[in-house]
Amino acid sequence: MARRRGMGPTQGAARLPLRWLLLSASAALAMAYGSLAQASSCTLGAGTTSTMDFGAVNPLLPADTVNDSGQVTVTCTFTALGLFARVCFNLGLGNTSTSNNPRTLGAGTNRMNYNLYTNTARTQVWGASTSSGPTSVLLTGPLLVLGGPVSTTFKFYGKVPGNQPLVSTVNNANTTYSETYPNTATVDVLFGLGALGNCPLSTVTQRISIPLTVTAQVQKNCTINATDLAFPPKGVLSTAATATSAITVKCTNNNAFSIALNGGSVAGNVLARKMKHATAADTVSYQLYQDSSYATIWGDASGGAPRVGTGTGANQTFTVYGRVPPQPTPRPGNYKDVVTATITF
Repeated sequence: MARRRGMGPTQGAARLPLRWLLLSASAALAMAYGSLAQASSCTLGAGTTSTMDFGAVNPLLPADTVNDSGQVTVTCTFTALGLFARVCFNLGLGNTSTSNNPRTLGAGTNRMNYNLYTNTARTQVWGASTSSGPTSVLLTGPLLVLGGPVSTTFKFYGKVPGNQPLVSTVNNANTTYSETYPNTATVDVLFGLGALGNCPLSTVTQRISIPLTVTAQVQKNCTINATDLAFPPKGVLSTAATATSAITVKCTNNNAFSIALNGGSVAGNVLARKMKHATAADTVSYQLYQDSSYATIWGDASGGAPRVGTGTGANQTFTVYGRVPPQPTPRPGNYKDVVTATITF
């Protein structure tokens, strides 16, 4: 009996092959999942922003210029059930920046500050991905044996700060500033069955470059203000009377401008300006000059010469020199002329 039990053919043959069969099946399953994970991949979606354009920017104004349209859409195609993907959104330095706070747009050697942010309040600068959203996203593959696509969209927000008076135009024209990101705006992806590391990733299954360009057009611009010119009271016009006023302009840095003074509301003639009595027809001749020696008449294209300059981004003040020459004295009263100052840039 003992011999038959020890020699039993069925008991001796069933266990060892079964054990090896289970081990072989487990190894094959792991190998299959590994190859399927490797086959999974991600692509940029059609909604991805390739150019963020701030449009027209006046660097003399205090208001910021913003853009809310930035986004990166990623679609991952899973090839196996139970797969996950960790997606990390990274932004390095562009081709005209030396820092990510602030970043700078460029036009030749000229620079203008701006930045890209991960929140609508524009307080979180977009840089390397962090361990939490929105720069870190965990995607779960669809509950289908054959897998399928899953998408996510990361949004970013841009701002050009106002009050950058040193920002220049080039060649006296509206000037395009830009920055591109040559392989420094990326999406890193790690596929796996779970327990995936968080961003930033030490191991990357796939890295996708985001072809991002940021642009803005700096507008040439000027503002102008003038003070009144009031000659002192005078009883007899036997000697000259003089007075001054000021014209203040603020123009975009490095942009040329000219300030013209017309012939006035009375005579309409730069070379023969006149003030008129408040209630009568009497007039008083006078002239406006660019210099204290009263040599260069401040005029326009019809006579005299405009005053020319180049913007600095700061206020520039120019003195208007007025002179009433000796002449026959008209009736007493208040005399007035209205002269229009025009700036061309």
